[in-house]
Amino acid sequence: MAAMSPKSPWAAELPDGPPMRVELARLVDSDGGLDDAENEFFEAANDPQFVARETDQRRFRSQLRRRLRHLQSKAHDQAER
Repeated sequence: MAAMSPKSPWAAELPDGPPMRVELARLVDSDGGLDDAENEFFEAANDPQFVARETDQRRFRSQLRRRLRHLQSKAHDQAER
C-alpha cells in the first residue's frame, strides 16, 4: 500500500489472493481425500461463517487500498497546481 493510514499495517495482514477454500479443495483432491486433517481444514474453510468473514476481510482490504490510492492521487493532483 503506497499511502499509509493507521489501518494499513493491520489490513496488510488480511487475506489476499484466492479464497482459502479453493487452495484447500485442490489439496484434498490431489490425494483423493485420504488425509483426515486436510478434510477437516477443508470443511472448516467451507463453513458459511468462515466464508463470509474471509470475504468481508478481502473486501475491506481492497476498499482501503482503493481509498488510499484515491487520496494519494488527489494529493498528487493538488501538489501539481
